[in-house]
Amino acid sequence: MSNIPTDWRGQLDIREQIARIDRNLAETSKLLAEEAEAGKFHREQWIIQLTAFLVLLAAIAARLPELLHAFGVG
Repeated sequence: MSNIPTDWRGQLDIREQIARIDRNLAETSKLLAEEAEAGKFHREQWIIQLTAFLVLLAAIAARLPELLHAFGVG
């Protein structure tokens, strides 16, 4: 015997199924966009930190002779 109910025609609403699928697709698209934005934010934070570190190194390198002299090394 089949598990399909005898009143299956009344239970099958194609429009409702299409609307449910559309809602799921919209939600999935929204989540994917949010994840992409979050990934972009994390990537930008990494670049900002690296840039700040490189600027600090450049500033130290530019003043290295003065720093060595101040510490009595140069």
